[in-house]
Formats: sequence, structure tokens, C-alpha cells
Amino acid sequence: MNTTGHELFHAFHRIKKSSMGRIHKCLMKDLKPHEFFMLKTLKTMYDEEQKDAQLNNLTLAPGVKISQLSRETAISMPGVSQTISTLEKLGYVERIASSKDRRLVYVKLTDTGRQLEDDVSKSCFQIYDEAATTLGEEDTQSLVLLLDKLAVAFDQIDQQQGDLKENAERKTT
Repeated sequence: MNTTGHELFHAFHRIKKSSMGRIHKCLMKDLKPHEFFMLKTLKTMYDEEQKDAQLNNLTLAPGVKISQLSRETAISMPGVSQTISTLEKLGYVERIASSKDRRLVYVKLTDTGRQLEDDVSKSCFQIYDEAATTLGEEDTQSLVLLLDKLAVAFDQIDQQQGDLKENAERKTT
């Protein structure tokens, strides 16, 4: 295995550990990182639906469907449902059953959940603003460009692996 890949992995691990540890200790209290990620995703999706409904003069759904959250997060429906149950017990989200179809359940943030998401997001941006100040503008811009390149590289690798898997499946059928 390439030692440069190991160095990159360890660098990202150090960044994740230091920044997420700081955020978690300060604000997330009773939440695990994946639970906060679900809150963040739910807020973003609902805000986008709200904006879309206003622009297109559509009726706004009372929340986001669990199936939509599952697709957006690439987490299984049972996994999303379990996370939502935890968040509901903590008072951060509420489930809203459809009056037309009992199988259809929407999820939305409570005021407490929205406030927590807002507070943690602001704290995250503050941490990254401080890091950018420490690095300086030139190094920060260079880092952003390199991270964008890395994201493209990962996307290309995923695409190549998907193509290889698809070709292998065709050969076996």
C-alpha cells in the first residue's frame, strides 16, 4: 500500500479528531456525530423544500419523508428510522403521520432541534474561520483547491469501481 495514502488518511483522522472533538465537547452534549448529521440533513432538506414550494407556489409538506432522508444520506431506512427515534426521544424532531396515508410519515425539526443545529453549525464555522485565519488566505485558498481536487479524485475512483462492479456482474449473469 502507498505510504502517501496512509499519510493522507492519518492527516484527515487528526483533523476529524481535533475539530469534531472540540465541537462535540462544547455543544453536541447528548448527540452522537451521526445523529447531528441527521439533524443537519433534515434541516437542509426541509429548508430546500420550503424554498421550492414558495418559488413554485406549491403546498409545503409538513416535513421530510424518511425515504427521502434515506436516499439523501445513503443510510438504510431502518438506520434512518432508528436515528430519528433517538432524536425524537431527545425532543429534537417530531414525526407527523399523513392524514391521507397512514404509512406515510414525515419528520421535522422541533424548535429545540433547530436551535441546536444552528448553534453547532455556527460553532463549526467559527472553528474553521479561526483555522483559516491561522493558515492565512493564500494557504487556505491552496488547501481548498487541493481538497476540491481530492473530492474529484474520490468521485472518479468511485465511478471506476462502480464500472468494474457493473462489468463483473454482467459477466456472471
